[in-house]
Amino acid sequence: MATTSKNEPVRTMDQYIAGFPKPIQVVLGKLRNTIRKAAPGAEETISYAIPTFTLEGNLVHFAAFQNHIGFYPAPSGIKAFSKELSAYEGAKGSIKFPNGKPIPLNLVTRIVKFRVKENLAKSKDKWVKNKSKPVKSKKPSDDEQVTAWLNKLDPQVKSEIQGVRKIIKDASTKLNERIKWNAPSYYYQDDILTFGPYKQDKILLVFHHPGVVKIKSSLLEGDYKDRRLIYFRNKSAAAKNKKQLKRIINEIIKLIDNK
Repeated sequence: MATTSKNEPVRTMDQYIAGFPKPIQVVLGKLRNTIRKAAPGAEETISYAIPTFTLEGNLVHFAAFQNHIGFYPAPSGIKAFSKELSAYEGAKGSIKFPNGKPIPLNLVTRIVKFRVKENLAKSKDKWVKNKSKPVKSKKPSDDEQVTAWLNKLDPQVKSEIQGVRKIIKDASTKLNERIKWNAPSYYYQDDILTFGPYKQDKILLVFHHPGVVKIKSSLLEGDYKDRRLIYFRNKSAAAKNKKQLKRIINEIIKLIDNK
């Protein structure tokens, strides 16, 4: 089981990938992004202690080992592409991509898209067979989820969060916003930062991207292996430091672009 620097089980895909040497991180990052593009509606999680994409159930998993990268698209995914996968070692529901050799990302894309269609078809069949179930409601958009989260806050707290949120969103047009880890979270290809739990006179920002450890700033706190924290007393304190906060965000974006 992969663990964090404090020997705790990993809880996010970022933490899992950051636990490996840089060359393996690069390979895992490319595999992750390939799956994301092939299944844009899938969600990321950790299941069976390894990175997992879910869409109407488990979609695919992947994991890093000493000599190979394991890819797990379920037995149906292996069977459907058995001819193309015949050059690789594997089992009923898994395939091994040897370390040091390019992963066939085009093939991975096709397998993931196959699994997406398969899971969506199974989900549709379940609804048809059980007509007593209500029509499945449309999932709220990222903007709608963020707005709903903000509207639950005390008005004063909402004002403070909104002030810091505006600085973050103004930092770069490349940033996307969504609710993740039960709070507004910002990402560009990879997760970058998230609001932590609000406490009186303390607004917390958690920088998840492991590249943050390379950035020098008096705002960044903590000596964690793969993340840093920033505390602001209020939105006014954040405004006084907005240039430095924006610089940190854009340096991480630059690292992502150059990887």
